[in-house]
Amino acid sequence: MATKPPTIASLVRIACQSHKMYVENTCYILMEGEPERIIEYFTRLSLPRAWAEEDRGEWHVDAFGPEGHTLADELHLMEGMVKYIDRNARKIKWHISHPGEPDAQASGDAVALVFAAQGEYAAFRIRRVLKILDTHKTLTAKEWGQTRELLNRAYRDYRLAVQLVTTRYLEELLGAADPEDAMKALQGYPAIFKEHTAILDGLRDEIEVMRQTLAVQPEGYPIVRPPRYFGGDLLDTPSWKHFWGEVGTLSDNMRQHVGLGI
Repeated sequence: MATKPPTIASLVRIACQSHKMYVENTCYILMEGEPERIIEYFTRLSLPRAWAEEDRGEWHVDAFGPEGHTLADELHLMEGMVKYIDRNARKIKWHISHPGEPDAQASGDAVALVFAAQGEYAAFRIRRVLKILDTHKTLTAKEWGQTRELLNRAYRDYRLAVQLVTTRYLEELLGAADPEDAMKALQGYPAIFKEHTAILDGLRDEIEVMRQTLAVQPEGYPIVRPPRYFGGDLLDTPSWKHFWGEVGTLSDNMRQHVGLGI
């Protein structure tokens, strides 16, 4: 007799217990591969309230997409994933409107957790797209458009998190809490920025390497290499430099305010 799969409610409830269970259950539902259950899972998923460094989970390679998974499939799953990302952004906004509650350290720790998750999940989304592309030699024009949409959305959702944390949240916390308490609460943020920058910049390099090996077959036209620039996205070099310039300026703003540098 086949074992009944766990309910979404139980998976989400257990995922909230620790980073390890959060990663394990997220990998499980993605490897299970049922689109509507995946969408429901991400629609209901919340982060653990805290996690210890020694309790961090490891993402399973098969969670980056099953065999035969397409760009269209990934766009469909994004319905649930975006709800999860947007819910995390709303958590940061709550702390912006309630700065220093219940105290500066608790507020700083809570926002740091959400911000770290936004960066981690941006990288996860990009790796899923790269795995799909790794199975292709030639894309249709529509598929290349889907690729750009998926990659750009991942980077831009992360940029929104950076903007919220380094401007509005920083200003509200410094205005509401004792300056010394606020600076102590923000001590770990530069390290989070540094980790995100290294990972997301490295993934951008992988995207560029893959772009040079792919081909696009527009209907009725000869095969071409996927263009870097189309519609103002982030795959061309000037736009990419502008993106990281903006993110770098925002992170430098926070380092200057809290008197920290890495």
